[in-house]
Amino acid sequence: MESRSDRIIRASAVNIAGNLLLSAFKLAIGLISNSIAITVDAVNNTTDALSSIVAIGGAKLAQRHPNNKHPFGYGRMEYISSIAISAIIISAGITSAIEAVQAIVDPPEPDYKPVTLALVALACAVKVG
Repeated sequence: MESRSDRIIRASAVNIAGNLLLSAFKLAIGLISNSIAITVDAVNNTTDALSSIVAIGGAKLAQRHPNNKHPFGYGRMEYISSIAISAIIISAGITSAIEAVQAIVDPPEPDYKPVTLALVALACAVKVG
């Protein structure tokens, strides 16, 4: 039977791969269409991948057996990794807010062509999948 940590690691690895691909895809679309919204969504996917990397680290550390230095084990590492993930999310939110305010003050002219919209719809379908 697969342990809880093994399931976390496997799910996180799939999440990292998918989010990095989506991030690259959305970044390209955002830069081509000059859309801050799509570009910020690419950043969101990147932070999701980074959060999964931290989750893997926390799960691997939590698997360690107790020793003289930590007689009760390393189970709290999952809590510490959760704090790190929340810091990543807060940082991404602040960065997105700054970019949004800059776009409101000096708005770029987005170029939404049908092909760009179709690619965004494809990215959304992949994310849902």
